[in-house]
Amino acid sequence: MSPMQDVQFIENQVHFQNYPFQASSIYPHGSVASEDISEILIARCPPEVRLKSDEVLFVSAVHKESLKLFAKSNNIPIVSRVDTWSFICEEFLDTEFSDEDKEKVYRLLENEGLDRNFVKEMRQFLYNPMMAYNSIMWDWAHLGLYDVLLAVSGQFPYGEKVKFTEEAFRDFYSNAMKLAMSERNR
Repeated sequence: MSPMQDVQFIENQVHFQNYPFQASSIYPHGSVASEDISEILIARCPPEVRLKSDEVLFVSAVHKESLKLFAKSNNIPIVSRVDTWSFICEEFLDTEFSDEDKEKVYRLLENEGLDRNFVKEMRQFLYNPMMAYNSIMWDWAHLGLYDVLLAVSGQFPYGEKVKFTEEAFRDFYSNAMKLAMSERNR
């Protein structure tokens, strides 16, 4: 997570300070009421707060236990969904995958309603920012939507060279949220 971001849970509100994504409804500071939250994905990296307005907000993993307590005390479902963004981003990991593994990922994404051409086009679209991002991060285990948003907004060392324009980021953010919100339960 962005080191400056802070999250506080106060009764039925989640307060965000220094939220990193300009296209977000809570940028740079804002609150979300529990009744506006549809679900929480505690096992995601980082954990996600999903809003009824079809937006995904990220909470640092250091707040995982507080987020879990917040969900329980406000009767917000904690769910697990197929992480389509992590599968789309798999080719940007600092890891080798066999052709068989790559084919399994394509089939899994097809089962999620994403055809092979869409996945290839998305990977091509994200290639420069994600390769630049992971050349700094050296992640070999997981890249997901949060990482994609950091990469395309240029929020990493030397990221200004590959970041999207503000308008392109807003468009991408909106489409990325739609894709995330269409993920099926596990």
